Amino acid sequence: MTAAATNTVSSTVSSTADEGTLVITRTFDAPIDRVFDAWMTREQWQSWVGPEGIACEVPLLEPRVGGRYRVDMRMSTGEMLPVSGVYREIVRPTRIVFTWGWEGRGPETLVTISLRDVGGKTELTLRHEGLLTAENRDGHDKGWNSALNKLGRYVASR
Repeated sequence: MTAAATNTVSSTVSSTADEGTLVITRTFDAPIDRVFDAWMTREQWQSWVGPEGIACEVPLLEPRVGGRYRVDMRMSTGEMLPVSGVYREIVRPTRIVFTWGWEGRGPETLVTISLRDVGGKTELTLRHEGLLTAENRDGHDKGWNSALNKLGRYVASR
């Protein structure tokens, strides 16, 4: 682990109740408002969203209940994988709930981000529900953990 990534103190994956649910918990060395805001502005989200090595662009971000977002992920092969969804719940600075769907590729799923202040640091729990198979869950586990590594570096540098 690099020095830049040491702000990510813990990471766990849980799928005990349902193989279609991924739960990741991380603690970031940054205040809760900074971590929340990193999800709520296009420029900030675009700075860290997506797995390492994947070029991502956020052409649409409407961070309000009923608002939409879109992330275009360009794979190393050049293939573009757009993901989009709708915000279902936003409670500043503790909770963000949004749908997640690969356009033209499978069902819409649900992502819940819960944030908690722990002595000036932020505990983030990401719950991604509705993943159809353990393989799909495990692929999202790798992708989200990689993106959260980038988020940790991003919020620590601000």
